[in-house]
Amino acid sequence: MIQVEHLTKRYGGHTAVDDISFTVEDGCIYGLLGPNGAGKSTLIRHLAGILRQDAGEVLYDGEAVFENPAVKAQIAYIPDAVFYYPGASIKDMMLLYRRMYPSFSEERYNKLAPAFGIAPERSFKRLSKGMQKQAAFWLALSLCPKYMLLDEPLDGLDPVMRRQVM
Repeated sequence: MIQVEHLTKRYGGHTAVDDISFTVEDGCIYGLLGPNGAGKSTLIRHLAGILRQDAGEVLYDGEAVFENPAVKAQIAYIPDAVFYYPGASIKDMMLLYRRMYPSFSEERYNKLAPAFGIAPERSFKRLSKGMQKQAAFWLALSLCPKYMLLDEPLDGLDPVMRRQVM
């Protein structure tokens, strides 16, 4: 279960997230809707444990996520702008993820490969934005996470892949 209690984040004089509280029960799927600048990505970065809140708490099963590697190991986060090491291939990132995440399943990675249809040897910098997003999904699903956080998950995906994802 994810609990957000009175979360607030300010950037100078601008309040990006203002006293938000909610609970997400295990097994549930939620979406955030709002205009640009509403604080959606800021909230997701807090849920991922990337940002330190100015006030409030973000808890997973009762444990704070910020600076907590055990909690973060249960989360797969795909940001809007996917980042990988320059020149890294999908396989390079798979090998890195396999070392970093105890839950990474190479068996799942191999089983998912045909669904994405991208050669693992392809460098991320040579992939379109949509293909980079697909590779990010492939790697994230291979983590076998308890929680998945997706920021703009369909941005850049072609219509065929959108139908497969949905």
